[in-house]
Amino acid sequence: MNAVILAGGFGSRLKPLTDTVPKPMLPVANAPMIDYAVSHLYSAGIKDMIFTLGYFPEQVAAWEEGYGGIKTHNIIENVPLGTAGGVREARELVDDRFIVVSGDALENIDYAAMLLSHVRSGKAATIAVTRVPDPRAFGLVEYDSFGTVTGFTEKPENADADGVVNCGVYIFDSSVLRYVPKGVKYDFARDLFPELVQMRQINAYYHDGFWSDVGSPQSYYEANFKMMRGGFFASPFNSRRTVSHKLGGDDFSLAAYSSLVAGRISHCVIGADSAVASDADICDCVVMSGVTVRGRHFGEIIGDDFTMRILAPDAEKFRNSPEIYKNFS
Repeated sequence: MNAVILAGGFGSRLKPLTDTVPKPMLPVANAPMIDYAVSHLYSAGIKDMIFTLGYFPEQVAAWEEGYGGIKTHNIIENVPLGTAGGVREARELVDDRFIVVSGDALENIDYAAMLLSHVRSGKAATIAVTRVPDPRAFGLVEYDSFGTVTGFTEKPENADADGVVNCGVYIFDSSVLRYVPKGVKYDFARDLFPELVQMRQINAYYHDGFWSDVGSPQSYYEANFKMMRGGFFASPFNSRRTVSHKLGGDDFSLAAYSSLVAGRISHCVIGADSAVASDADICDCVVMSGVTVRGRHFGEIIGDDFTMRILAPDAEKFRNSPEIYKNFS
C-alpha cells in the first residue's frame, strides 16, 4: 500500500500566514506540517508517497528532496482539480489499495487498525471519522451500526451538540478512481462520496485520538504548543529540517539553533533565523521564521509585518476571532 499526500491547498483561512508559503509548509514547532504527515506514514511502514501540489509547488518539492529512505512522486495541478481530481491524476502510480492523507493536518490515527477495518468491511473506501465539540466547520458523517456510511451533512449551520466529522484520511481500493472524471475539478466529499454512499461502499473507521485540521490561526497556534515536545511519530531523515533546542525548565521554550535570543522569553516557539531583541519580553508566543521581535508580547503569532493576538490579555483562554495588528513595533 502506498500513499497520496494532498499538499496543494491555499490555506486561505490562515492568511496572512500563507501569503507566501503553502499551508503544508507552515512550520509547527519548527517543522513544516507536511513533515508530520510523512513521519506518520513512514512510521507505519509506507515509504512510497505521491504528493499532489498546487500552491507554491516548488516549496514542497524542495522539501521532499531532503528526505532519505522514502520514494516520492509529484503531481502538479496547473489548475485546481479538487481532492479527488488530484488523486485521479495519480491513477497510474497508486497501488491496488492506497491511503490518502492531508499534508496540512495533524493526527495520530492508527493506520494499521484503519486498514484492518477496511479489509474486514469489504467496502471500496474507508474514511476516518472523529467526534468534535463544534462540527459547524466540518461535514457531519452518518453511519449505521455496521460502520456503513449512510450520509453526510456538509457544514451544518446550527449545531448545539458535538458531532462525528470526516478527518480527511481515506483508504481506497484503486477501483474507486474509475468514478472520478479525468482533468476536471472533483472533490471526495462533495462529488465522489455521495455516489459511493448510494452504492453502500463507504466504511467508517472511528478515531478517538488527536486530530486537528489546523484550519484557523487559533488551531495553528495550539498546534505549535501541542508539538513542542516532538511529533507523534519518528521522522525520516531530512537534510533540510530545522534543528531546535529547548530553553528553560518544565515550561520551556523551543528555539531554532539558527535563531538569536537576547531578550526574555517564556513558553514560546522561536522560528528559524529569527531574533528576539534585548528589549523584548515575550510569553506564550509563536515567532515565525526570519522575524525580529521587539517590545512586550503575550499570546501572539508574530510575523514579519503583523501579529495575531490569540490569547486574551487578561485570561488564559483562546479568542474566537484573533485580531491582526499590522506593522507592530
